[in-house]
Amino acid sequence: MPRTAATPLNSSAPKRRRSLSNAPAVNGSAAGGLALAPKGRQSVAGGASPRNPVPPRPLAPEGRQWSIARTGGQAASGTRVLAIRNRALPILAILLASTPTYAAQDDEFRLLKSDSAAPYVHRITLYDHDGSAIDPEDEFAGPYSPAQTCGKCHPYGAIASGWHFNAPNEWAPPGRAGEPWFLVDEPTGTVLPISGRGWPGTFALEEVGLSYWDFVKTFGHHIPGGGYGEPSDEDLANSDKAIRWTISGNLEIDCMFCHSADQQHDPAEAERQIEKENFKWAPTAALGLAVIRGEARKAPDDWDPMMPPDPDFPEKAGPQLIWDQTRFDPDSRVLLNITRRPSATRCLFCHFTREVGPDSPESHETAPDVHLTAGLTCVDCHRNGIDHHIVRGYRTEADERDDPTVAAFSCEGCHLGVAGAKDPSVALGGHYGAPHPEHKGLPPLHFEKLTCTACHSGPWPEMYAKRFQTALAHGLGLASREREDDDPPHIVAPVFARQHDGKIAPQRLVWGAKRGESAEAKAEKDEPDTPDYWWPLAHNVRPASQSLGARGCEDCHSDDAPIYFGRVTDAGDAAADARPIQLMHQLRGDDAAFAKVWNLGFVYRPAFKWFGFICAGVIALVALHYLLNGVGAITRRFR
Repeated sequence: MPRTAATPLNSSAPKRRRSLSNAPAVNGSAAGGLALAPKGRQSVAGGASPRNPVPPRPLAPEGRQWSIARTGGQAASGTRVLAIRNRALPILAILLASTPTYAAQDDEFRLLKSDSAAPYVHRITLYDHDGSAIDPEDEFAGPYSPAQTCGKCHPYGAIASGWHFNAPNEWAPPGRAGEPWFLVDEPTGTVLPISGRGWPGTFALEEVGLSYWDFVKTFGHHIPGGGYGEPSDEDLANSDKAIRWTISGNLEIDCMFCHSADQQHDPAEAERQIEKENFKWAPTAALGLAVIRGEARKAPDDWDPMMPPDPDFPEKAGPQLIWDQTRFDPDSRVLLNITRRPSATRCLFCHFTREVGPDSPESHETAPDVHLTAGLTCVDCHRNGIDHHIVRGYRTEADERDDPTVAAFSCEGCHLGVAGAKDPSVALGGHYGAPHPEHKGLPPLHFEKLTCTACHSGPWPEMYAKRFQTALAHGLGLASREREDDDPPHIVAPVFARQHDGKIAPQRLVWGAKRGESAEAKAEKDEPDTPDYWWPLAHNVRPASQSLGARGCEDCHSDDAPIYFGRVTDAGDAAADARPIQLMHQLRGDDAAFAKVWNLGFVYRPAFKWFGFICAGVIALVALHYLLNGVGAITRRFR
């Protein structure tokens, strides 16, 4: 392995990431904005690469239609094959020479915005990766490009700087550690947490020999495009897969992954196209606009999409589009059912977890997050502007982002308000009618030592942490006959450990087999492993009646309380007797003897209370006796 020593688990300094570009300039606009070309000009496709956002390019003069098809999908040399209809090459040359430059347009380019909470009806023309309007009857029409289509009205470069897409960029703040990708090699028992954000305990791509191409091929089953799917020119120049990138095209941000208001968009279909290396065709297939015949991975390095297929090798013909013409109106426009407020089901494709194991509950036996049952959806709290910098909702996020308004969407900010905030709605809290908890009888020390999620989130803690699978790590959401409960990585939860700010929080934890160690050798060990990686658990949130402490202090302060003496093993509670275990207080470095002595106070607390009441009663009787005697003495003196 390229790295000789594991990063300390609780190290606070993130690793440096290779810079791909400077931070993209953000073209300010509101969600739902539409591009308005300069007066007197008709706008076609704007958008560009996320690192080089440009204004829309002008439409050819009326009556002149031309389209551009890149040789091999995206010719490395920049050579393009031009398909000219009804005009000769000299006319095209005059047209290109007279086209205003992007720089000249930039000052005049503005966004047309609806400025309303009412949904904007997206009955729009689709554009291919070269900015040409798509005619489904045109045999040369390429797949639709989200960057060119959506980017005509929304600043693609700003969107590409958002949380879901900026992991490769050095300028992107790492934020609190979250779930990484896991690179798994079952024969050797190797489990490596992978992240471009430099989270302590994770490996960067270059440390384990992964290229951008490898990342997309390995983890493309649950990425919405962008990021590693859109390498820069510099990245391509240094890539041994440069030719394959020109054939497969970039995996652009697929806006419909989140913003589809119905089930027409199929993320599982996108995964199938990525497996075939049909990167730039994936958004078209996922939205059901066309059927894709052929596979880019089988096309030769010199594949030319403008050439007819070789009859001797039809499998090398590359991807071919068969458009569903019923989706287009007579003007070749498509109605896209788009929402600004994605439903939780769109989020769950990538963020779902399930408990596994012999005693795991069926899906109908589990309760959803209390916020969902109240009618909220994920983006009500995890909100963002056009820059798509998602609010993640942890306590220190507002300070890290230098944005006080972000604090309003943490647990404390929503339910308790933000002390000192100038905006009364932020200071008072109560967003969406959130109740204001009183926590009667709970000593304030608990708020200093514990997160809200310690008592309110995740499955009810038991003496053995349970085994879980996640969408990112185990491909949940994709139909499979091969998925097994014991598939690695082995993730257990809830584990009560300290997070980055020192507070105790429920975590998901991966026990990594030591790199290169077989599963059988691991099972025979006498000593427990140290966990490779853990990250905070925030959902599902339980109602207050099911929070820790609802049954009394003994939920936490007893010798069988999971928060102190719960057992953690990489097998969950299955075969626990045969596997090394650690107790939760050991993972935190807490003193077990002190915890047990402290617990004794709660065991005998009722007796102490009665003893205290009896003592107080005796003292009161004695005081009353002396008080009455004193009153009698005074009365006798003045007779």
